[in-house]
Amino acid sequence: MAVSSNVIYGGNLTFDHNAQEWRIFKERFEAMCFANDLTDTTDKAGTKRRSILLTTFVEETYRVAKDLVFPKTLNTIEYSTLLEKLDAHFESPKCSFAERYKFYKAEQRTGEDLGEWAARVRSLAQFCGFTTELDTALRDRFVLGLENAKEREKLFAESVDKLTFSKALHLAQATRSARQGLQATGSSRQAAAGIGGGEVFAVRASVSPSQPNNTNNSNNTRQACAICGYKNHTKDKCRYVNYSCKKCNTKGHLSRMCKMSDKKFNYIAEETDDIHEDLTM
Repeated sequence: MAVSSNVIYGGNLTFDHNAQEWRIFKERFEAMCFANDLTDTTDKAGTKRRSILLTTFVEETYRVAKDLVFPKTLNTIEYSTLLEKLDAHFESPKCSFAERYKFYKAEQRTGEDLGEWAARVRSLAQFCGFTTELDTALRDRFVLGLENAKEREKLFAESVDKLTFSKALHLAQATRSARQGLQATGSSRQAAAGIGGGEVFAVRASVSPSQPNNTNNSNNTRQACAICGYKNHTKDKCRYVNYSCKKCNTKGHLSRMCKMSDKKFNYIAEETDDIHEDLTM
């Protein structure tokens, strides 16, 4: 609906120079004017656009604009002249070398998504003065600034002559997705090999060497598993092979079988033994 119907698309815009960036607001304001068919053709004098712009200013910003056009007034100054004065005041000149320094020093932040990192690289390049070499600069900064070594390694294997910025982003996202999928599969397998999953070994009542039992003589002669201490399976079939010892933090045995321990277990644990205290991944 056009301005003539007293309804303005995007008419809730406001601008506070202390809290907002003039360049971003100006682009939004121009988009709003276009949506409402306010152009150099339909608003040749710019009076409507000037009036709408002034109504978006908070009081302090309005006062700044008023001072900028003095001795003229805001209601009489041309729209194009008003924009020029606001541009000159709110947009400080950029030093290309300083902007390039910030660009080349940028690195992906911890927890920053790949898409967000790519967008930040683009933003940092805005005032660097890159022309034909823009895509190459964007690609190089994106790749070299990646936080994850696996994603960086994948892109390092690509041909520098064929790898574009957009392709680098796509490959990095695909690598991350594949890695996360693999981790999820690995977690599922570990869970299946843990308590309540995978192959379950029988747990028999303990038999002390001083209390021989004819029915368990065969078990007493079997060597205890070096990982968990049970005698009902061999080391290569132990389901606790991926757990870590709580005493030495070494993966491959439980604390009950740790060489740092003063105790040695040469019997089959009872069903009531609580092995859960020894388990940690």
